[in-house]
Order: sequence, then structure tokens, then C-alpha cells
Amino acid sequence: MTIARTVSLIGMPLGILAASQGFAATPSFSCAKAEGAAVKAVCSDDTLAALDRETARLYGLARASPDLSPQRKNELTAMQRGWIKGRDDCWKASDLKACIRDAYVIRIAELRAGYKGARAKGGVSIGPVPVTCPGSPAMNATFLNVEPSLAYLAGGDQSLVMTIARSGSGAKYTAQHPQGEAIFWQKGPEAIVQMPGGKEQSCRVGAPM
Repeated sequence: MTIARTVSLIGMPLGILAASQGFAATPSFSCAKAEGAAVKAVCSDDTLAALDRETARLYGLARASPDLSPQRKNELTAMQRGWIKGRDDCWKASDLKACIRDAYVIRIAELRAGYKGARAKGGVSIGPVPVTCPGSPAMNATFLNVEPSLAYLAGGDQSLVMTIARSGSGAKYTAQHPQGEAIFWQKGPEAIVQMPGGKEQSCRVGAPM
């Protein structure tokens, strides 16, 4: 999604615009040498493999950007290594695949928000997209067109990984939280947003970065 596509974006949900791609449990690394529960889980799950490919693609684009200084490139490399270690530590989580999924989604959002080069070419990720709700902190949304489609909504002191849900129109994403259900339901440039424990708000969705 680029500024040049803004006109067409206003008329339809942002979360369903990325190009359709076929999925197979083939991540960016060789599964023949996979070690550890987290890596093996990625090799056995189509969605996780697709998220891994997208993360690797964005990381490669960010590193290859001519605008990236040597210092920032070194920082990016170190952060990616640290992120991989964190993903692999998901073996400690009560829900291994959910932990890995969330790790990928958050990393994809970070790469897209932090590095212009990562937004240079289209893939299965879209964003960050500004979401403005009256009286609330500014938020950004990032969309992942994998199966099932995912969204990452972050703003203030809250961030949520959300999953596509059935809806009569638009693109509706939901997440369960101890404080209650979260909803992000986009219809063109408008969205209904409900954070856990909060009330529904009518919000505006801007053009993507």
C-alpha cells in the first residue's frame, strides 16, 4: 500500500487488499535442519510458515535499503537476532503456536513501521495504517493476509493481535482478552473499534504509510 493507491483504498477494507498467495509449510529457512519446538512448529504450519517468509522478506528489504546507515544496519541485525531468540523461547509458552504467531505479527509491524525500505514492495503485509478515534491515543493497524487473516492494532499502552471474523460487510477482526473482547471492524475509511473493557468507538482509518 502506497500513497498512490490511496484513492482506491478509501472505498474498501484495507485488510483485504494484499495479493492472494498460495500457502505451504515452507518457511524462509531449511526445515531439514530444523531444531527446537518453535522452529519445528513453523515447519509444520502453513500460517506460521507464511508469516516467517514475510518477516524474512521485510528484513531483507530493510537491510538492503540505500537509506540505511551502517549503524542502523548493525542495530537491525542485532534486533533480528534477539527477536529470533525470543521466538524460539515460545517453547515455554502454554500455547506454542499462538506465541509464535504473535511474535511474527509484532515483528512484521515493527519492521514496516521502523524501516522505509521494508515498505518498498508489496507482500502479504499492509501498513502501518493510522487509526484515529475521538478522545483516544493515536493508533496504528497492520494487516497480514495469511490464512486466517490477522491484524495488529497498537496504540497508547495497548496492543493486540486480532483474527479475521465473519461479518456481513467490511473486514472484522476480533481478539479475546481477560478484560473482554476487542473488535476492529473496518468499512472503507471508517472503523468501529472496541478495546478490551472499553466501549465501541467510531474511528477514522487513514492512508497507509
